[in-house]
Amino acid sequence: MKKCGLIYNMNMKKIIVLLSITAVFLLQACEKKGPGDNYDFSNSLPPYVALSSTAAVSVKQGTAANISFLVKTAIQQQVTITYKVTGAINIPSATVVLNREAFTVAASIPTAGSIVAPATTATATLTLVSAVKADGTVLTIGSKNDPQNQKVVINVNL
Repeated sequence: MKKCGLIYNMNMKKIIVLLSITAVFLLQACEKKGPGDNYDFSNSLPPYVALSSTAAVSVKQGTAANISFLVKTAIQQQVTITYKVTGAINIPSATVVLNREAFTVAASIPTAGSIVAPATTATATLTLVSAVKADGTVLTIGSKNDPQNQKVVINVNL
């Protein structure tokens, strides 16, 4: 009987030592930072409005040029986007409204009368000027806050 109690005590000591070692490893594992623990989200990309494409658009005179604006994150308010068109088409200030939770909206630019004879082509440039949420918050222009690059050339042909 005494021998059995001695074996029981030795087994219990081994179990207690094993549990203690396991607890130490678990506590050390909790203190370590993993690869996903060191991401810095304090400088996140703010909501922005940009042109869907800055590639030149070619249309026939009399046909509207459709230029799309986009946001990468759905915004929970309407956004009023202001743009201007200069050159053969002169629109000093126009707006289009991006609806709540929408990602894109298109502006329709009229081209009638933009080509003056004897020319057979005309060129205009649409520039994204500003974007404001319904609560008055001004959004960034372009993903890199690059309003100077948010332009698209409109080529009008006969």
